[in-house]
Amino acid sequence: MYLSRLVIDAVKPIGEYNIIDLANDIARHVRNGNVFIKVVEVDMHTEGLKIVVEGSKINFDGVQKALKDRGAVINSLDEATVSSNGKSKK
Repeated sequence: MYLSRLVIDAVKPIGEYNIIDLANDIARHVRNGNVFIKVVEVDMHTEGLKIVVEGSKINFDGVQKALKDRGAVINSLDEATVSSNGKSKK
């Protein structure tokens, strides 16, 4: 079974890097997929992010490390899809 879709609610520090850099870091841990990041909230020190990761195989530990290495914090995992034999389960 493989993690094939993940929706993450996270926050990152403002100004240290942009969401393209973060998306590239996360994409290194996704096989045949895409990373979508939307800024949903901004305050004085942080940006709230909605991150959608989709692919044939997602390395969740790698995604967590990519976020942590950039100083981002996961608030919640809002959705996860695990695929097995071509079928998806939410």
